[in-house]
Amino acid sequence: MPGAGAPGFEIPRIDQTPTIDGQLDEPAWQRATRLTGFSEYRPVDGQKASDQTEVLIWYSPSALHFGIIAHDSSPGSIRATNADRDNIGLDDSVRIYLDTFNDRRRAFIFGVNPLGVQEDGVQTEGSFNAGRALGVNGSVDLSPDYQFDSKGRVTSDGYVVEVRIPFKSLRYPSLTGATWGVNILRKTQRTGREDTWTDARRVASFLAQSGQMAGLSEVQRGVVTEVQPFVTGAANGTRTDATTFSRSSPEVSTGANLRLGFTNTSVDATLNPDFSQVESDAAQVTVNERFALFFAEKRPFFLEGIELFATPNQLVYTRRIVDPIGGGKVTGKIGKTGFAVLSALDQGGARHTWSNIARLRRDVGTMNCVDEGKQ
Repeated sequence: MPGAGAPGFEIPRIDQTPTIDGQLDEPAWQRATRLTGFSEYRPVDGQKASDQTEVLIWYSPSALHFGIIAHDSSPGSIRATNADRDNIGLDDSVRIYLDTFNDRRRAFIFGVNPLGVQEDGVQTEGSFNAGRALGVNGSVDLSPDYQFDSKGRVTSDGYVVEVRIPFKSLRYPSLTGATWGVNILRKTQRTGREDTWTDARRVASFLAQSGQMAGLSEVQRGVVTEVQPFVTGAANGTRTDATTFSRSSPEVSTGANLRLGFTNTSVDATLNPDFSQVESDAAQVTVNERFALFFAEKRPFFLEGIELFATPNQLVYTRRIVDPIGGGKVTGKIGKTGFAVLSALDQGGARHTWSNIARLRRDVGTMNCVDEGKQ
């Protein structure tokens, strides 16, 4: 199925559980919907892609399945490393964009390099915040981490990647008669070319040029429940003399994180959170700096639905909540209305402070993109 314009397609439901091994040899892949006809997006949009890309799509009761076959005229030049998560910017890669609300304003991103190393995040149209990467005509926030499975392998004529995205990792409205926006972007590092499945042009909105995927029904998602209890302890000590070390009584701290994920809404709560497992911030130098430093948010409680707080002028900066005693958050979208409410009690020196943030966003009109000369 070629991807000119903004095409629509349906995917089959197949009650199978394949092994995620990058082989695409199970019977389900023979019945999958096949997407072809990629065109170049960068640096010159609108022309046929120099290398062929095929995408196979189907779904099981619990997950979406993607198989990407990327042909390459110079397979020995494919760039792929066993990099850290969200650090595949210097590799060949494929990105899957899922606009589950089909509003052409926000989309989940699931990316993989030829070895299956993952990147994930959210693209938001019409906003750009400090600390977020400027993506294809929008801002890309790679801070969120979603659970999905991937495996890739380099072949004699390119590479093959297999991806499984559980429905539990996504937010979406009711699936009855639902249509999702979908696009696939392939980057070839050695040439700098980026190809897309739809005939996307470098205009104001990338997501407005997505294809339309239908056929989803009767999936088994349920309510996502995550409980993370934790206990930490410390015993400070000092050396009283050359041979004696005096240690105080241990100080024990307990806490927990809770998340309830519904199809279109997520409820998060935290009590005395421990962020010691979070990745350390990159060092920054403050020499003749007139502006406050910006550190990307990496703490799990604040990451869920963080794109709903995004504004062009960075009005919300959750890192100002330094050491919360507890907090709660509700994020989601109902119809055309997106909502996000966060409340946290932050402990300070002389007194504690309450931080309360709420945002309501209403989609007005529709976002369409029609190229000149096309009807």
